[in-house]
Amino acid sequence: MDLIWDAVESRVVWKGRFPVVVDRLRARADGREFDYTYLDVSRGAVLLLALDEEHRAICVRQYRHPVGDVMVELPAGHLEVNENPEACARREFEEETGLKVQNVLSLGSFVPVPSLSGFRMHMFFGTELSVGSMGLDDMEILEVVRVPIEELRKQVVEGQHENVGLMSAVLLADQRGLLP
Repeated sequence: MDLIWDAVESRVVWKGRFPVVVDRLRARADGREFDYTYLDVSRGAVLLLALDEEHRAICVRQYRHPVGDVMVELPAGHLEVNENPEACARREFEEETGLKVQNVLSLGSFVPVPSLSGFRMHMFFGTELSVGSMGLDDMEILEVVRVPIEELRKQVVEGQHENVGLMSAVLLADQRGLLP
């Protein structure tokens, strides 16, 4: 059976922080059509799980309006046009934490909500931190916190975090033997 749907028409119905697109899709299997709405966030983003010399994860706390709460997250940000994901991870980490990271290793990537967007999150693990320069965006107000990695790993396993990027990075780094 052919499971592919072809876009026969596409239009941007709203332009803002994330453009909203409506595609008219046609099923190859039987020709039926319908309108599919999604967010056009095509460049993706990065996050970086970094440990300091005392095995503490460098995290940020910030308010996330869609969930109406302050969340603990890993430093993260969106890729610029033609930006390499590792270079973006290094840049965003320094901008959000004021720290530079020397050693960076890819943990892979994931698509958080494939039914809503093709947005891809690239995950990295880092060590060997040094003083850098913080440079927050106009819309960022955050607090940098250092969480012992044993504690963060336990919190993830016990379901105390809702951020899938944080959970995935901690569990992948742990499975690959990168965490103490």
